[in-house]
Amino acid sequence: MIAENTFGANMLIESELTAKGTVIAVVDAPIVTLASGEKAGEILLHFYRALGWNGTDYLDPSKVRTTKEIYRHLYDQMYEHCPDPVGVGMYMVNRGPGTDDYIKPGKVHLLEGWVMPEPETEPETEPEIIAK
Repeated sequence: MIAENTFGANMLIESELTAKGTVIAVVDAPIVTLASGEKAGEILLHFYRALGWNGTDYLDPSKVRTTKEIYRHLYDQMYEHCPDPVGVGMYMVNRGPGTDDYIKPGKVHLLEGWVMPEPETEPETEPEIIAK
């Protein structure tokens, strides 16, 4: 069943798709490219920002699922700027989105927890020095 969520994106509700987590949104895949002079890894930053990541919250790329075609586009963009297939491949495995065969062409599934606010921490203070 497809429902509209508060962000205006289609939300897929289907029990067979929850093996890797709960799908909270199905969105159109952003087509991103690198500008001249950008580093290869920045393609993923552009991709995740276009999906709604603010650049500071914790991002779990394993909870971003897409098609093999979108994954390949991202890989090709990186490879064009850094022609090292092993390095680009390892970077994509560690930082890139996952792929699933059931995802419709041109779509991205965002699973619950794909972005989470960074936990607030207490500011570090200087240790108190006690003079003797």
